[in-house]
Amino acid sequence: MRLPGVGEAGQLKLKSAKVLVLGAGGLGSPAALYLAAAGVGFMGIADPDKVDLSNLHRQVLHGFDTLGLPKTISAAEALSEINPGLQIALHPEGFTVENAAELAARYDLVVDGTDNFATRFLAADACVLAGKPLVHGSVLRSEGQVGVFLPGAGCYRCVYPVMPDASAVPTCADAGVWGATCGVVGSWMAAEVIAVLIGQRTHSRLQLIDIAAGTARVVRLTVDSACPACGRQPTIRSLEKSAYQPTTCPTAPRSMSEHPLEVSIEEAARLLASAQPPVLIDVREPSEHATCCIACAKLIPMASVPERLKEIPQDVPVLIHCHHGGRSLRVTQFLRAKGYTQVSNVQGGIDAWSQKVDPKVRRY
Repeated sequence: MRLPGVGEAGQLKLKSAKVLVLGAGGLGSPAALYLAAAGVGFMGIADPDKVDLSNLHRQVLHGFDTLGLPKTISAAEALSEINPGLQIALHPEGFTVENAAELAARYDLVVDGTDNFATRFLAADACVLAGKPLVHGSVLRSEGQVGVFLPGAGCYRCVYPVMPDASAVPTCADAGVWGATCGVVGSWMAAEVIAVLIGQRTHSRLQLIDIAAGTARVVRLTVDSACPACGRQPTIRSLEKSAYQPTTCPTAPRSMSEHPLEVSIEEAARLLASAQPPVLIDVREPSEHATCCIACAKLIPMASVPERLKEIPQDVPVLIHCHHGGRSLRVTQFLRAKGYTQVSNVQGGIDAWSQKVDPKVRRY
């Protein structure tokens, strides 16, 4: 409130603002954190994905303890710690052709931190049709862009009229990205959102950032009269599903079909009773293990797994269990990311084992 041009009036504008963040990932994470900390009063989070270990070097909303959770839930937990007064709406279905128009109309501003062109163009077109400002971000390796597109002042399609073919664009899996680049671009996006909400932006513009070179420059935009979205004779008057074919970044395929991510407690019991049983790892705490245990299990508490990887074989099937299956699922995902292709989680954990396999095992 002490900043020139903000004051109490500007802080109240932030409190009354409704902001929709698309993507709780590398860009949405820092953007949402700083918007929550700045006092934005209502925030929507749209993301259909779950937290994966490979996200954590750049998606600072999430942590090891939220692996496997929907990103919307993980994000809500983190944002509530920053600003308990923040009202949060979760959209775990993501931003789709079916809900884009309704969501864009519901919020005052849309923040696009998505990682594919289909959703970027959908967000841009939805904002033009709804007359709402859009703050866009994108990253590749050590470079990034931050776009501010205000109604009637130039839109995303004024810069990029046609969505690129997927084969012509390097994916994040191919090209990679510095985690810190996401932090810089996402924070810059938050700053632009705040500037728009308190009335400090009157023109659309595109900022080009090169972290490796240590440079940034601003390109001021105007309306392209031939723009298919906001030009004199726009051709985009509605959101048609055929116009937004997804081009998401693919994940490298892994040969794990014969070793499912999870097995039932009955299947685990059958495998452990076979002629060549898998290795069973118990990732509970020592105090829990002292209360009850499965005789053949090796105790490696969840927190110590990263430093005890040498004790977990990679060339034989491995089952992971805990109390109810939550911690063990996170460890299973962690091990798979480390190259353990034969590891599976035991659904229900030792509690299900006591109920369905061996009632002599104490429940707690």
